[in-house]
Amino acid sequence: MAESPARLAGLGGIAEVNALPPAIREQLYLRLVPEELFRALGFERAALRLGEPDAPVRISAPDGGAWARVEVRPAPGDRDPTLVIDVGMSAFAVPELAFVQLTDVTAPRYDIDRDREGQDTLFGTASRNISEEVRALDAGLGPGQVRRGLRMLGRVLECMDGFCRLLGSEFYLVEPLFYHSAILYERRGCDYLLGRERMEEIDAGFGPGGALRARLDDSTPFRRDHFAGSVRGRSWAIHDAILGEPYSGVKMYRVPGHDAGVSTFTGSAY
Repeated sequence: MAESPARLAGLGGIAEVNALPPAIREQLYLRLVPEELFRALGFERAALRLGEPDAPVRISAPDGGAWARVEVRPAPGDRDPTLVIDVGMSAFAVPELAFVQLTDVTAPRYDIDRDREGQDTLFGTASRNISEEVRALDAGLGPGQVRRGLRMLGRVLECMDGFCRLLGSEFYLVEPLFYHSAILYERRGCDYLLGRERMEEIDAGFGPGGALRARLDDSTPFRRDHFAGSVRGRSWAIHDAILGEPYSGVKMYRVPGHDAGVSTFTGSAY
């Protein structure tokens, strides 16, 4: 019999979850997947048979580890998961949503995650496949996207809210890998633990007379003049090293059920 939420509340951390019996552990991590996604894929949560090779949900949560990954693939042969969620414990001893990727696997793919030699680019953060990034840009995608998304980030965060409550934590950290990721998290109620001033400096830099705006000189496909006013355009320019350094130093957090009401973007479009 599955444990009740009341008995599980206040587990303390990911390591404690990973130490639970596999059946209970898997059901807890399954809570991170929005019900809307299961419905869209035609799966019933209660009927899922986890642990089998062809199971649509794969949960990696090693005994003794303080991290877990949840992957959802509609079919075993799908190249990309529909959903990837990485959770762990931060250096601040609170839960952290370290990575989220929501992918429409039926949409065209852009191989920004592999360079011309087939090496992993870490979504363009370690190396870049420029020709594929240009294709992704022209298709309306942002940096790091191999296909268009599913517009379910808000629901994933709500699921993480519930998971956070089970751990007895009042908040959790969120790691934005790209500029546009931080803005998306802002719009879904997150605040800044680190990096708010950095984000405000970037906003000012793309504003009228700003140094970053002056660098939008059409010297590359990622530095078009009209990118100054859009989240996605700015993100591509930042990905193209317009800051003179990698995008980093930003750490966010979310308090379940609370909208921080933060906005560091004063442009006109996403």
